[in-house]
Amino acid sequence: MASRSTTVTRGPTVVTLRAIEEVLRAGGEPMSRYAIRQSLGNRIAQPLLDEAIEYMADHAMVFDEGPGGKVVWIQVSDRTRARLRSK
Repeated sequence: MASRSTTVTRGPTVVTLRAIEEVLRAGGEPMSRYAIRQSLGNRIAQPLLDEAIEYMADHAMVFDEGPGGKVVWIQVSDRTRARLRSK
């Protein structure tokens, strides 16, 4: 019987999400993904940044126009912020 290996992606870490949040909040205006990566010193690879932004958009933390567009921080609920800060 042949064995199958499965790739499991873990997604962005809370540290990654917080770093992106800090950049977007400090900027105070919509930023391109390129500008976000530059502000982070290119510490986050593009695929991980895309995944993190998608996660943040799914949780109503950012508004994302998609690749080639802008990303802007939006206000999150106190409950969501507390959950992110507690991890």
